Amino acid sequence: MSMLTLTGQLINIFESPKGVKDEKEYGGQDKIQILGDVVLQNGESRNDLITLTTHDKQLFEGLKGKSIRVPVSVFANGKSITYFIPKGSKPTAAH
Repeated sequence: MSMLTLTGQLINIFESPKGVKDEKEYGGQDKIQILGDVVLQNGESRNDLITLTTHDKQLFEGLKGKSIRVPVSVFANGKSITYFIPKGSKPTAAH
């Protein structure tokens, strides 16, 4: 069970491009994009699009265009924050 949950509209499902750089292969992961509201300190909100790698895009296929919730974990590296879906986590419809 994840401590954090991302809620928003599932906008897109795609596979990242594959390639080779310095003799190492990269890409080919399944990705989803979720659009959601981020509440600001002054009470206003802004829309944010977050792209996540998923281990099973089939879990998301029937949810495209709908509001969903998905467990996430966060990794911070300096000023950069990366969100990811923990293995075994499943999306649910948000009401």
